[in-house]
Amino acid sequence: MRLWLEKWHLDLKVVWKLSRNQTTFKENFIVHLETSDGEFRSEIAPNIRYGETIEKIENQFNQWLKKTDIERLKTEKELTLALDSTGLFHSLRFGLESAFLASFASLKRESLAEYLKLPRPISVATSFSMPIIPVDEIAAYLEPIKRFKSLKIKVNAETASEMLTEIKKHTQVKLRVDANEGWKDLDQFIKFQESLNGMNIELIEQPFPSSMQSEYRELKKRTPYKLLADESIEDVGNFAELSEQFHAVNIKLMKTGSLIKARDFINEARRYNMTAMMGCMIETSIGISYGMLFGGMVEYVDLDGFLLVKDEPFHLVAETEGILKLV
Repeated sequence: MRLWLEKWHLDLKVVWKLSRNQTTFKENFIVHLETSDGEFRSEIAPNIRYGETIEKIENQFNQWLKKTDIERLKTEKELTLALDSTGLFHSLRFGLESAFLASFASLKRESLAEYLKLPRPISVATSFSMPIIPVDEIAAYLEPIKRFKSLKIKVNAETASEMLTEIKKHTQVKLRVDANEGWKDLDQFIKFQESLNGMNIELIEQPFPSSMQSEYRELKKRTPYKLLADESIEDVGNFAELSEQFHAVNIKLMKTGSLIKARDFINEARRYNMTAMMGCMIETSIGISYGMLFGGMVEYVDLDGFLLVKDEPFHLVAETEGILKLV
């Protein structure tokens, strides 16, 4: 058995600007697990929001590999114990767990969806994302993505109203407004949401930092829009508290660190009358293909990360008219 990481530099099609940072490229790892039954791949997409960097991931992986006898990881329980023995970064934990689970499924001659007891993977409609861009560039950005039936709009407190007003001139598709914790004041956000009247707003995602729980509880009482948790749910989710703050949760595999946990979180959200989105980081189609496993379990899909990559290298997911399917 052999396990190694391969670093990939991924140039992006656009300048990817959020409320907290911007970049023109992404560096991810592809996980390779070679066993007597074949080779299994997964992906690690580090996120600086959680303190993850390429260097830290690489160091942590090498330390884990040095102390772990991977030949002895034959069951889901043994794998989980090994992964949880040290505090692995979320994305690294996901990359390792998913590669091993794919190998376990192969040994049982099952698909990974069958092994995880998930519904059969289906083709799904995804939203397409717009970073924070100058208002005079919005029309040109929207023109080639008219085929998508919903858009995820990255915003900050300073330019959100101006961006959304301009977007309304060019499209009537559903808008998912993603603030990435961009607001720090409840009254300021209430004033902003009043400017959204007449817009086709489907969701508003994480307007405040995750620490502002009392503000979220108050906002949920005072907003006409569906609030979606992103940064407020990572590898631990208290759904009793989350359900008081949000209507829905954004499950990202690179955040939960686990296919198993993602499945359980979606089921837990249902128990608290919350809906769920399957989201992603900027990833290749290897990472996105794992997110596609959950398409039959969630109400919303935001798996466009591979579509933002220039010359995406693996082509495991195809997109036609905004619909994604596994290849």
